[in-house]
Amino acid sequence: MRFQFLAITWITWLAMSYGPVSLAEIGGKGDRSTNNHGVVPQELVVCTGWHALCSASTDCQMNGDKADCDCLRVNEPHIVETSEIQDHAVKRLTEAKCTNRHPCDVDQAPVCRAIKYGQYEVDKAKYDWVSTFSYRGWCSLYKPKACDQNEPGYSGDLYWAICDGAPCTETENPSDPDRPLRCQCRVEDTPFVGTKDSCTGDNGGIISAMPLWVWDFENNTWRIPVPGYEYVQGACAPLKSDPLPPR
Repeated sequence: MRFQFLAITWITWLAMSYGPVSLAEIGGKGDRSTNNHGVVPQELVVCTGWHALCSASTDCQMNGDKADCDCLRVNEPHIVETSEIQDHAVKRLTEAKCTNRHPCDVDQAPVCRAIKYGQYEVDKAKYDWVSTFSYRGWCSLYKPKACDQNEPGYSGDLYWAICDGAPCTETENPSDPDRPLRCQCRVEDTPFVGTKDSCTGDNGGIISAMPLWVWDFENNTWRIPVPGYEYVQGACAPLKSDPLPPR
């Protein structure tokens, strides 16, 4: 079943029920402050259309205090964490309009329009592409591994990239045609969840990842309510009948 079809279901669900904890692959800290009117901004907003997707970026190259990640260019529903919006004006507008009391529906958030029409501005430059989260390739990509630099005998990267809300540009003659966008992602040195069962990036690079605390390794699931995950699980399951419960 195609992701685009599945997304219709979880987008409807998400627009009605934003949880109190953020999706951390998209950068969350699990902490929200109120705006000037004492209203809690909406944690996650849903947009449709083109965006950069860095989930498959396992070779991000350190560049000062940032990491350059080569990312996918996809056209599908996607999720933006409002606290990670790097366009300060758009962030203020989005957090003022989209609140837990009056949540924005799909494509109603100001950040959606900014991304769609190339009006996302970071450091006085406008970008046509912005990195956000969606489930493209989730089943084949995601094999989580605990990566804690503080553990004795740890072997892996010390740093990882967090790309939610990162500005991106098109790359001329990309080495990987499937990843034609280069995103300038923040860098963290905290414990993280490695992908593809690895804590080490490829080609001397680092992984675009998420904080370690969001994944329950004992039960092999999220510690937080991740929008749409239940539908992705179903799409990845073998095509067969489920066993009847005991009578």
